[in-house]
Amino acid sequence: MLARQEDLFLRDVEAAIRKCCGVEATRSQSGITVKASGPNGFDMVVMVEDGRYALYFDNWVEEFDNDEIARRTFEAALAGEARLRVDMLSGRRWRWTLETLGEDGQWLPESTIGHVTWRFWGRPSSLYLRNSFPRQTSAIRESDLRSHAR
Repeated sequence: MLARQEDLFLRDVEAAIRKCCGVEATRSQSGITVKASGPNGFDMVVMVEDGRYALYFDNWVEEFDNDEIARRTFEAALAGEARLRVDMLSGRRWRWTLETLGEDGQWLPESTIGHVTWRFWGRPSSLYLRNSFPRQTSAIRESDLRSHAR
């Protein structure tokens, strides 16, 4: 059973998801899973347990003590304001870096996680994954405008 603060956190995440178009999300008792926005996006999972908030973006993972920071990070990834840089050696993925979009339009590295690889030779390359769930707009219907004009 989730504590009240943890349940409120998941409800806030659900509210952020509802503001976006085309999101495939599944809620479990202790988390939410969101499918990638397309082939250039990444799957996202948020889990809560005992006051800890864990985010899983593809193979990148981080735990947070602060629900506000975890929620903002999740929402940034949902909105395309955060992306993953995936580093590869000879086409094999081995390191994931979460990058956030700065005010100056530059991508800033935030956190990196990697697998130990014994293949240190080979051609290095990087792949960038970014979700692009558009925000829903609240369109004003013409009939609503006419009723207010009277």
